[in-house]
Amino acid sequence: MKVAVVGCGQIADAHIQEVRRIPGAVVEAVCDSNPHMAEQAAERFEVPQRYTDVDRMLTDVRPEVVHITTPPESHLALGRLAISHGAHAYIEKPFTATVAEAEELVAAATRAGVLVCAGHSNAFDPAYLRLRALCDEGVLGDVVHVDAAMGYSLTGPFGSAMMSDPAHWVHRLPGGLTHNNIPHPVSLLLPFLPGERPRVVARGQRLRPERYGDVRDRFMDELRVMLFSGSSSASLVFSCRTRPIQLYAAVSGTRAQAIASIDGRTVQIVRGASMPGPFAKVQWTHQAYRQSRGEFYGSVKRLLRADLHFFGGMHELIRRLYLAIEGKGEMPVPMAEALRTTRVIEDIVSQCRLAEEEA
Repeated sequence: MKVAVVGCGQIADAHIQEVRRIPGAVVEAVCDSNPHMAEQAAERFEVPQRYTDVDRMLTDVRPEVVHITTPPESHLALGRLAISHGAHAYIEKPFTATVAEAEELVAAATRAGVLVCAGHSNAFDPAYLRLRALCDEGVLGDVVHVDAAMGYSLTGPFGSAMMSDPAHWVHRLPGGLTHNNIPHPVSLLLPFLPGERPRVVARGQRLRPERYGDVRDRFMDELRVMLFSGSSSASLVFSCRTRPIQLYAAVSGTRAQAIASIDGRTVQIVRGASMPGPFAKVQWTHQAYRQSRGEFYGSVKRLLRADLHFFGGMHELIRRLYLAIEGKGEMPVPMAEALRTTRVIEDIVSQCRLAEEEA
């Protein structure tokens, strides 16, 4: 399977490496409007061809799959171009900047008979897949509520780049920094919520001190969201203040609760206690101890097998997408689900902006 990567920034490295772990898949070309970015990616990963013109690359290479790892504002145009050349596309999150763009992109793919896949890689992390399996097997009972939380550092590699440049593409997103990051927790919540469009209650805040006098002082750095659908609900917290920086999801059911740590790659089942009085306290602690010990030894074994890849979720998503392209499996992120996620994110951003205007 011939693969091309458009956009040679930081996340492109992960895409190239994970594609190369797929048997039979070959990255034939990279493309970036900046020739130096295309050159460095091609040199470091020994990719045979490099381009600065996407249309020419698609014409010359004729890849079966195009990975689009550029800023979201370019996803529609690049996605349509790939589709027009008959290529399937993996599109990094956010899928598109608006719902209208997502609908146009999905409609174009449907007409052309190709697949476009949103890069919801955390939804295929091994820990989250274990959490989904527990639900599917009925271990947790009926799902009542789901929580997802994501911490973010403004002084990390990406945060520092964004904060040092008022022209950074993140500032052009309708929801700024939160818009770029909440596809991760939203993609963990929505599989547990029925219905096409959950009801959204969202509020955002800016709690950091003003320093710049420009767009860098205006984006939200704290976000609280509630989602309601049928008899289930969900909550989302995005924070630039919480530590440690982590992403996790917790599912509360009628029988038990399970917590999946994407960063720790662990799953903990909370069943409660059956013993009376003070013995219950010891039973709770013992259950937590036994599970933590099991997760620790499991992580050590995976480490010794060299099976603790940072981008394990991305690898699994790419693997499943390629199987779907070959007709050997289901689409890992159905295009309808990419649309639903984009709608929920747009509802969140719209509510936050409306609340800000009213304030």
